[in-house]
Amino acid sequence: MFGTVIIDAYRKDEAKEIAEAIDDLCSPNDNYGWASAGIYCFWDYYIEEVLYIGLASDLCERFKQHNGILPIDEASSKQKQIEAYFECKERLGYTIFVQSPLSQPLTYRNKSIYEKFAKQRNAPIEDMLSEQGKKDIKRVEGILIEAYRAKHGHFPPWNKVGGSVDGQKVVMKNNYNIVKSFCKPDDFMLNPIVSRSTLRELSDNPQYEGFENFLHAVRMNILIHGMNYQEALEFTNKNDTFGYYKQIEEARYNKKRLVV
Repeated sequence: MFGTVIIDAYRKDEAKEIAEAIDDLCSPNDNYGWASAGIYCFWDYYIEEVLYIGLASDLCERFKQHNGILPIDEASSKQKQIEAYFECKERLGYTIFVQSPLSQPLTYRNKSIYEKFAKQRNAPIEDMLSEQGKKDIKRVEGILIEAYRAKHGHFPPWNKVGGSVDGQKVVMKNNYNIVKSFCKPDDFMLNPIVSRSTLRELSDNPQYEGFENFLHAVRMNILIHGMNYQEALEFTNKNDTFGYYKQIEEARYNKKRLVV
């Protein structure tokens, strides 16, 4: 259940900071924040152009692999491209498109935890978590890469192939608006699915993270049910017993500017 685009940009020596923020917000071991399975995008910070769209069942682990923090086969990572980028440019854009924690799949990092629950319930471990989250990221990756190709006539520079064929078959013209949102932080006011805070800001500020979790529900209604922002906000507000939007207004978070 996708809904929120979270944008940041980092220098080469800040890669571990980004990894820590991703793990804080999208840990496979939590039921708060967002699922670890999602879509990610590297983009050129200076010309605001998409470089690569990928998927991961564990966003933190995949980011570490691409940035040489964790070892992986050279052919399976973008480490060479990232290193070449940093040779001539100081900051690299990085964006994640995240799912609700209800879409958290089984990963090697949470397997041992859920094995214990499965034994207690005498149930298969596969029943403990949804595998739909993995299926959804494959489909959405296919949609977004194809949306980029349809707009530009080629894949993003670091993508060698398209994504899921099922995703490619259902791409619509307006899907490119999601792709565009990945690398256009100055346009965040025009796109309600974009977080008003960066990855690191959300990780450092639990109140902001709580606000964005509420807004994620609003965004899901926009993407799933085709509501406009106001309709989705009113619908979500009716079912909010904690008064999150009132808190957002009181904190003036709805007026906050995204600075990347």
